[in-house]
Amino acid sequence: MRVLVTGATGFIGVEVATQLAERGLRPRLMVRRASRAPLLHHLDAEVVHGDLGSPATLRRAVAGCDAVIHLAGRAVFEPAHRLVDSFVHGTQHLAAAAADAGVGRFVFASSLLVHGDSREPITPDTPPAPAVDYGRVKLLVEQGLRRFGAERGMSVANLRLPHTYGATDQLFGRVRTGTLVVPGRRSSPYAPLHVVDAARALIRAAEIGWVGAGALADRESVGWATFLGEIDAQLPGLRVVRAPASLALVGTGALSAATAWRSAPSLFTPDTVRSWNLSLPVDPGALWPELGIEPLLPPYREGIARTLDDRVAVRWRHPVADRRAA
Repeated sequence: MRVLVTGATGFIGVEVATQLAERGLRPRLMVRRASRAPLLHHLDAEVVHGDLGSPATLRRAVAGCDAVIHLAGRAVFEPAHRLVDSFVHGTQHLAAAAADAGVGRFVFASSLLVHGDSREPITPDTPPAPAVDYGRVKLLVEQGLRRFGAERGMSVANLRLPHTYGATDQLFGRVRTGTLVVPGRRSSPYAPLHVVDAARALIRAAEIGWVGAGALADRESVGWATFLGEIDAQLPGLRVVRAPASLALVGTGALSAATAWRSAPSLFTPDTVRSWNLSLPVDPGALWPELGIEPLLPPYREGIARTLDDRVAVRWRHPVADRRAA
């Protein structure tokens, strides 16, 4: 199976690329910013330039591939008008190029945020009801891909990933500094999933040609207080500052208004605060049986321990914070 991975230099993309390379599949890895390509140079893989806004580059990227694992996009919680171009229009360009090239399987890394605040565990039968624009746009992509797949005979899998964490994510990037400021004191259940298992699920969906949409997570949905408390227990000395959600909304709203003229993406937005304070538990058995695999790091405690081990050797710069020239 020849796989194209878009967003290959992102947090999840690097892990997907690594696992595919370790299996001897020599994936094709699409990179937009050449300055980030060194993140992939240690892998037995083919690195190609591609941009979701340039259909010509996408046609080259998908040529000869059997499957696409699509992770590229403006992965920040900004207003919909800033997200639509890369996610909706970019995915349309990519899906069309893939179908024209005879690619049979398309796996999209969607988001648990296609769902809204929920007191009950989310299952594949739970109807979407996004509460933030990031979830609304991801749902638009899912719907478009589902229609496109039916029309062009391409299997489409929309995997709704929850809070996916690991040594190189935004959260642990801040843990590295020793101080973590969180936007809210609410601690409702929010499903986690270690990046190793997120990547395994995406790859498995591509391998078996799984078709459908649904959320998956590890075996226990916990509140942020519990999750961060476990990090503190394993990494004594972490300082967690819990800002009131109302204050965080005012602050991020003012910041967003002041920087609206900038085209660069921002991690500090009102929807970041709203997302943090949602209740989003997931049925622990959701999707894993259909994929035919089980999570390797099922409880968050094991995942956090693995993450703290990994962070010893990893130096990382989040794509949004990476302002180096393309």
